[in-house]
Amino acid sequence: MVYYPKTPAESHLEIMVNADSLEVLTPPDTAEIRKVTATMRSEILHVEQYHDIRLVSRQVTPRAGGFHLVGALTLVGQTREVPIEINTAPRPDTLRATGTFSVKQSDFGIKPFSGGPAGTVKVADRVTFDIDVVAVPGAPNATGAGR
Repeated sequence: MVYYPKTPAESHLEIMVNADSLEVLTPPDTAEIRKVTATMRSEILHVEQYHDIRLVSRQVTPRAGGFHLVGALTLVGQTREVPIEINTAPRPDTLRATGTFSVKQSDFGIKPFSGGPAGTVKVADRVTFDIDVVAVPGAPNATGAGR
């Protein structure tokens, strides 16, 4: 996250997540849930081919208490724009940014997972992403970062 307090519309956000790090959080942790996680990674997210899930801001608009972002979300090689409301909490030595957005997996060509014991595990088409980022000040550089 790069935040420019004097020119906030020039700020930007980029988040990258290793797709192979995702796991099913439905308790309890069982051998079957671990199998569902492995299937999700290999057959749904195709992590061997698409290593990362990426969100990059394309447009940043300041608003009271934060920003409205238009972000480019890339899942399984497909990129779609998503609107995101980001709330910010500036502190003297940090800036915390939080937000939530949701997308339909089918918009990215993903067929939601269905399987597990007797087909009892079904993932909804709409999935929610939560963002919680803490930024610390960086030194100014030749590109103007740290303005």
